[in-house]
Amino acid sequence: MRRWAVASGSVRRVEKDSIMLIPVVIFLLAAYAGVIVSSRWIPDLAAGSVGGLAFFLVCGLVGAATGLLSTHIYIVVEELKHLPSPASQGEIVAGFLRNLSFELGSLLGFAGVVYLLAPAPEIDAELEAELVT
Repeated sequence: MRRWAVASGSVRRVEKDSIMLIPVVIFLLAAYAGVIVSSRWIPDLAAGSVGGLAFFLVCGLVGAATGLLSTHIYIVVEELKHLPSPASQGEIVAGFLRNLSFELGSLLGFAGVVYLLAPAPEIDAELEAELVT
C-alpha cells in the first residue's frame, strides 16, 4: 500500500523518504561502532590536549571509514539486486572495490599518520628498566 504525504503544498511518496533513511542509519550505526571499537583497541597516547585531540581524530577517522564501508556495501548490494543482466556484476564489484580502496585507504592512512605523529605516553623508569633487561 502506498502512502502519500502532503507537506508545504507538495505531494510526495513516503516510501522514498524511508528508503533514503536506510543508508543514513547504516552509516551512523557503523560509524558509532567503529568509534567505540577503535577507542577500546587503539593503544593510549600521551595525556594532554595534543594526545587527546590525536586520539579523538584517529577514532573519528576509523569510525568514518567503518561507516563508509558499510554504506558502500549496502549500495552495491542494492545495485546488484536490480541488474537486468548478471554479466555486469563483475564491473559493478570492480568499480566498488576501486572506489572503496581509494576512499578507505585515504581515511585510514590519514588516521595512521595522525596516530604515529601523536606524542607517545611517558614510560615509568622502573618499567623502562624491565623492558631493557
